[in-house]
Amino acid sequence: MKSKNSCAPYAFRAVQTDTYRLRTVQNDHTAMKNKNILQSMRHAFDGMQAAWKAERNFREYAAIYAIFFVLNLMLGASVTEFLIGFGLVCGVFSAEYLNTALERLIDTRFPEICEDNKFIKDTAAAGVFIVSIAFFLSQGLILLPKLLEVIACVF
Repeated sequence: MKSKNSCAPYAFRAVQTDTYRLRTVQNDHTAMKNKNILQSMRHAFDGMQAAWKAERNFREYAAIYAIFFVLNLMLGASVTEFLIGFGLVCGVFSAEYLNTALERLIDTRFPEICEDNKFIKDTAAAGVFIVSIAFFLSQGLILLPKLLEVIACVF
């Protein structure tokens, strides 16, 4: 049973962005299937490019990661420490891609404001937040002792 404030379903509306031309396909589920792995990879890169252009968060996360990458290089992080940071950054970007896709779907398919839409968007954003916190905590645990060591040598 739907809640009192739930959204009524709307017919699918095709959305056009700079990178994508979506079309409505009825009863033909194979029309949008990738023919091979190269086409699948091309579509993945198209999605990455579209999200990079459309979402400020991707550019901000990339800048933050670049700063931490340089700090890790300068402070002599081990390969394992680099891999931990890289894995968590991949997690942040993956969560952000899913969040972006869900937000776009909600905004285009169910444009009205309601509690269900807010819940979906907020919980997707919470997933990004949790992985981001894990990245920052891991980088703090990795870099703080190294920074304190450098400061102790200077003073």
